[in-house]
Amino acid sequence: MPRHEPPNSQFDRLKKQLQDSILNDYPNPERKGCPGDALLKELATRPLDDSLEGNPHWNHITHCSECYREFLRLRAERRRKAKARLAMIGLAASTAAVLIAVAFLAVRESTRQKHPQNTELVFRRRIVDLAGRAITRSEGVNEETKPIVLQPEPEELVIRLPFASKEGAYEVRIEKSADHPLLSATGQARIENGTTALTAKMDLSKIEPGSYFICVRRVPWDWTCYPVVVR
Repeated sequence: MPRHEPPNSQFDRLKKQLQDSILNDYPNPERKGCPGDALLKELATRPLDDSLEGNPHWNHITHCSECYREFLRLRAERRRKAKARLAMIGLAASTAAVLIAVAFLAVRESTRQKHPQNTELVFRRRIVDLAGRAITRSEGVNEETKPIVLQPEPEELVIRLPFASKEGAYEVRIEKSADHPLLSATGQARIENGTTALTAKMDLSKIEPGSYFICVRRVPWDWTCYPVVVR
């Protein structure tokens, strides 16, 4: 029983047999009636899906081994040039994509350096001792209510809470007035060596130098506020 041959393989085999027949069965060394190189080149460079059956010179080419050999050579050369052109287009597209990606990364890196993320900020450690301080929002300042001084920079505030403050979740915020909070943070207060303290990171570079309040509360109780100066 003959082995089954796929249609594409059968077509390629028959095509090669036909081409071999034309190349060997129609010798014309004197090149009688040949249409010339210019016409052969014109026919060979036509689109691959353009039929040549209606061309008056096609019958000669398919019955002249020399013309048909030249036609196949020109057609193969055209295909090679087309593949090379596609390869160049692909290379250009890849290069453009790489350049775009590099430009994007450069812009992103520049933006990142100008606007660093919070994880990249360096927080300066500062002790904020609220023990013994009066709770006030008044404008009067005396020795007991001197404002706490903070710097306009990222600070890691270690807040020592008033005596007998309980452990737990606390909220901290910097505000200009009671209804105008500017910065906020949360922290977990712990008692160590008799002192209740919590740590809160705040980027004070985001606010202008001036007088403010630092307000603290154990969730969900009310706020207590103390005067601070950022300078």
